[in-house]
Amino acid sequence: MFKSRKIEKNEKIRLIVLTDISSLCTDHGEPDDTQSLIRLLLYSDCFDIEGLIATYTEHVQGCVKTDYIHAVLKAYGKVRETLCCHSPDYPTEEYLQSCVKAGNPKCGMDEIGKEKDTEGSDWIIDVVDRPDPRPIWITVWGGVTDLAQALWRVRNERDANEWNEFCSKLYVYSVGDQYDQAGPWIRANCPRIHYITSYHSFRGMYRDGRKDLVNREWVETHICNGHGSLGEMYPNYDGGDIWGSVTGVKEGDSPSFLYLIPNGLGNPYHPDWGSWGGRFEKKDGTYVDAQDQIEEIEKIEREETDYTRNIKERAAVFRFRQAYQNSFQARMDWCTQPYGNANHEPIVKIKGNRELNVYPGEQVILDASETWDPDGDPIHFRWWIYKEAGTYSGTVELVGKITKQLTIRIPEDGKPGTIHVLLEVTDEGEPSLTSYQRIVVTVLEKKKESRPKRQKER
Repeated sequence: MFKSRKIEKNEKIRLIVLTDISSLCTDHGEPDDTQSLIRLLLYSDCFDIEGLIATYTEHVQGCVKTDYIHAVLKAYGKVRETLCCHSPDYPTEEYLQSCVKAGNPKCGMDEIGKEKDTEGSDWIIDVVDRPDPRPIWITVWGGVTDLAQALWRVRNERDANEWNEFCSKLYVYSVGDQYDQAGPWIRANCPRIHYITSYHSFRGMYRDGRKDLVNREWVETHICNGHGSLGEMYPNYDGGDIWGSVTGVKEGDSPSFLYLIPNGLGNPYHPDWGSWGGRFEKKDGTYVDAQDQIEEIEKIEREETDYTRNIKERAAVFRFRQAYQNSFQARMDWCTQPYGNANHEPIVKIKGNRELNVYPGEQVILDASETWDPDGDPIHFRWWIYKEAGTYSGTVELVGKITKQLTIRIPEDGKPGTIHVLLEVTDEGEPSLTSYQRIVVTVLEKKKESRPKRQKER
C-alpha cells in the first residue's frame, strides 16, 4: 500500500539511483543509462541525491562501471558553476562523486544472502539509517540485487519493529523487473515497501507521440552541440528495443525520476495522479502502469498488435513530451548561458487550498492571477481535467479555460467522485516552458434536504 504523504514547502526528495550503466558512447553496450544520468544531473538541484550505485549489467561481464559514472560527474563539474547561476542548489561534483558506489557484478537470487554484501548494499542501509525523517526514493534502472541484499541483511539482523520501520521508509520506482527475480522477491517479502513497477509506460519516453522531439537531429541541435562538456558526453542513441530501431533519445529509465520532479503536475505519493513519469494503478499489492486515453490514440485505427497493445500505458508519458523535452533543452542551455540568456519555468500560484469539497449544483472559482514568469515573458493559461486520474463520471462545465480565473460548475445531478483540475502555464521563452498546479475537487453526495445554492469563492 502506498502511504500518502504531504510534501512540505521546499522539501527535497532523497534519492538513490541503481544503474546498470554500461557504455558512454553509441558504438558498444547500451548507452541509454548515460543519457538518463546526464538528464538527471540537470535536475540534481531538485533532489538530495544520496547514492549513485553501479549495478550488474548484461553488457559488461565481471565488473560494474562506477568509472563511467565518475566520468559523467567530471563533465558535470565543468558546467556546475554556470548551472548555479540559474539555481544555487546544484550539488558539487565532489559531493556527488562521494555518492558513487559499486554494486554486485552478478545478479540473481543466488547473490542474496550471507556474505553477499556489497559496497552498494551497505550504502543503502547507511542512507536509510540516517537521522532524517524524509523517506528514501530508490529509482531502479537495471536490477535490484543490491537492494534485495540490503533488505535480506536488515531482516536477519534486526527485530520485527526495526525491520518494519526500515521498510516503511523506502519508496521504489523500478523500470521493469530486469535480469532476475529479485524484484518479485522484494514485493513478496517486504510488503511495507512502497513499490512502483513500470512495465510499459517508460517506453513512452521515446516511442509514439512527437518523434521530432526525440530524433537524432533534435539531440544534435539542442543537447550535443554548443552545450558544454555535459552535452558533449550525451550519446546520440543508435540502437533499438523489442520493436526495432531507436535513434536519438532513448532514456527508458528517465521516467523514474521525471516522476519525482516538483513541477506541480503530480504528487509522487499518489501514483494514480499521473506526472511526467507516468500514471499507475494498484494491482496485487503493487503499482503498475495505468492507461490514458488521449486524442492521438483515438485517431489511430489499426488492429491490435504487440506494439499497439500497450500504447495507452505509454501515453501517460508521451502526452507530456513537449513539456519535458523543452525543459531538458532549457536546462542544457543553463550549462553555458548566463541567467539573462536562458529561459526559466513560470511560477504558478493559485489562491486557496489544493483540495476542495463541493456539492452538486455548486460552483468553484479558481484564481491564478498571482502567477508570474521570472524572465518577464508573456504567459498562457490552460485549465483542463485529467479525467483518468479522478473518479467523477458525470459532466462538468469549465468557464474560462484559457484565462487566469476558472469557474467549475457541477450540475445538479452530479454524482460523488473526484475531479482533477490541472492548470498549465506556458511562457513564450525559447524554448517555451510549462509549469503546473493541480486542484482535486471532491464532489460530495447531495444532501437529501433542500439547501440553497452557494458559491465557493477562492
